[in-house]
Amino acid sequence: MDVIDLKILEQLQIDTKVSMGELAHKIGLSEPACYRRVRLLRKSGVIEREIAVVKPKNMGWPLSMMVMITLERDHSSILNQFLTRINKEPEVLDSWYVTGDFDLILRVVAKDMEAYDEFTTRVLHKDDSVKVFQTQVVMRHAKVNGPIPASL
Repeated sequence: MDVIDLKILEQLQIDTKVSMGELAHKIGLSEPACYRRVRLLRKSGVIEREIAVVKPKNMGWPLSMMVMITLERDHSSILNQFLTRINKEPEVLDSWYVTGDFDLILRVVAKDMEAYDEFTTRVLHKDDSVKVFQTQVVMRHAKVNGPIPASL
């Protein structure tokens, strides 16, 4: 990747529906050259996927939580099995394996506190690999999916 690819990626993170002509103009390329580069970025996997970002509350999930989890043991097989299970749960939007006091952080949505309680009982309390978990209720999502800065 070069500086031009990084500029393309920066613009596409802001608006993936931008026309190829407008993108080419912003980057300073011809439209065919810009199209070829975007196609190569998609084909090579640099652009993983293009999605619509929707507010969870608009889909009937008004409650969001950050759930910090400590596993019983820090063993790769336990971690991988847990991640395989947890990532299948529709309430889990994101999961991160992290350093520090916790092993994992999940972003979880629920229809209400009763539904979140059911989720914790069904998914976390019944899993022997979960030592402890802590929940932080999101009051406001202040920044959503900010673009990754372009740099070399």
